[in-house]
Amino acid sequence: MSQNKSVEPASVHSRILVPQRYHRQPVISRLVSRYGLTVNIKAASLTSDSDSDGWFDLELSGNPQKLTNSLSYLQGLGVNLLELAIATQIQPNQHSLTFPHPASKRSPKDSRWLKNQWQEQFQQWISLGQTSRLRLQLCVLKSYYEEPVISELVSRYGLTVNITSARLQPDTEDDGWFDLDLWGRTKQLYSSLSYLEKLGLPIWLDLSSVYSDVYDGLRLR
Repeated sequence: MSQNKSVEPASVHSRILVPQRYHRQPVISRLVSRYGLTVNIKAASLTSDSDSDGWFDLELSGNPQKLTNSLSYLQGLGVNLLELAIATQIQPNQHSLTFPHPASKRSPKDSRWLKNQWQEQFQQWISLGQTSRLRLQLCVLKSYYEEPVISELVSRYGLTVNITSARLQPDTEDDGWFDLDLWGRTKQLYSSLSYLEKLGLPIWLDLSSVYSDVYDGLRLR
């Protein structure tokens, strides 16, 4: 009688270069949702509206066969895979983000302000008739660099997450910054923001595109 053997999870470290044409595609999110992987972003540089490639240093963990399939998927998209060992030879491209500059943010310790701020903005988002797409900037504190925070948004809350800008440098004392497009149901989105708040990670919701859509709709009437 045959017995099912459990497959030990494996880990792969790689730098991926994401072509400009895929900057608006949730490539990393799909590695989690399609292949059941845990993806930890160890370093990143991606600038929105840039002609240059973005790059991510990834630690991928999961079923060995699914890991192989996921790498084949990336290669099929034209995403270049590089050995992590040569990552230190590639310098990140420094650009300012389109959301609040780190120097102007409130202290992450001011949890009451952060909670009130995102919850008020979330209610604004709902009042404008939004139910599925939310843009935000996430500050990943240095102490969370080893945690797969964005991967958890996909696996735990069922969201589709697209990273539109990113800056994460592991060899500095600076915090990491990600501009995210989140897609999901209202309850899923709210729960994911509550999760980030419990971790103590500063978040800023961006409602500018929402107001722009509403304004454009009124103007066309």
